[in-house]
Amino acid sequence: MANNPYLKWMADNTPTQWCNDSAILSDLQSALEDGAVGCTTNPPLSFETLSTRPGDFEKEYKKLDESAKCNDRAVEMIGVVVRTIGSILKDKGPWKDEQFGYVRAQVQPALGRDKDAMLEMGKKLRSFGDNVMVKIPCTTAGIWTLEELAALGIPTTPTVCLTVSQFIAVGEAHDRGRARAEKAGIKPAPSTAALVMGRLQDYLTALNEIRGTGLSFYDLECAALAVTKRCYQENVKRGFNQKLMPAAFRSPRQVEQMVGSDVVMTIHPKVQKALLEAEGKGEIKRGNFIDDPVDQAALDRVAKALPEFTLAVEPGAIPVGEFDFHGGTVMTLQGFDLTGWQKLLTL
Repeated sequence: MANNPYLKWMADNTPTQWCNDSAILSDLQSALEDGAVGCTTNPPLSFETLSTRPGDFEKEYKKLDESAKCNDRAVEMIGVVVRTIGSILKDKGPWKDEQFGYVRAQVQPALGRDKDAMLEMGKKLRSFGDNVMVKIPCTTAGIWTLEELAALGIPTTPTVCLTVSQFIAVGEAHDRGRARAEKAGIKPAPSTAALVMGRLQDYLTALNEIRGTGLSFYDLECAALAVTKRCYQENVKRGFNQKLMPAAFRSPRQVEQMVGSDVVMTIHPKVQKALLEAEGKGEIKRGNFIDDPVDQAALDRVAKALPEFTLAVEPGAIPVGEFDFHGGTVMTLQGFDLTGWQKLLTL
């Protein structure tokens, strides 16, 4: 019997696949039973599982390079997590055809502007297993790094992507890298671009509160959903090899409204539980809703109050050279650093 009938139905009956957005092994096992095709980690999630359930990683702890210090130590701690999860996904999970069964591991958030350092750390993370996908932020330097990793045949997940402009840039970078890999006789690797819709919603929420614009949760929920749907439309139109990965959901309805799309979602256990409860209350339905329009009246309210929404939803509105200065990107990277990477340094 499925732990989450809604997600199990989605995985079995629609093109929409999903990953577990947690590094806690019991969460992963439950998600795999409900059709999850992989696992997403980041510095906060890695710290959470290592600090609360260290016994789950006893085998990999024995392989820890005790000479590693500071940031190198944090990378080694991430290796403990992703090697353990990678092994589970191969032994009990959906590792097949090198399309599904990946565990995603993120480079140090503070390296967002250092392309060479991200490239080297990305190679190190990849060395933890052939089913490791390297997460690189959608910064200006990150676009270069993503292309270089793709050219080396290394699977990637662009992350901290909050706008359509960023999504298009990483899709183009991945395709350039794939072409270079093929020319060099290297097998191209897959990629899933994490559109962190909830992080965009958090950013717009902060602006709404600071400016007193009076927008509701529903309005901002719709805004984040509209950006995500626009990314999917652009992905289909432009024919990118990279798949969209909707991430950081803030409500069950955001999941429901993406169902039917050929994407790989990443869903946190809290949202998984919320989906189960929402279906029980009749608040969400089973069906393909990807082509349903987002409430235009809500989007008009957001666009009128917050010009940052228009910048997020319109293709090409933000030049690649300005990605580092996008408020949501800055806020998200700082959050990953303070609540994750800095804590990993204490272990």
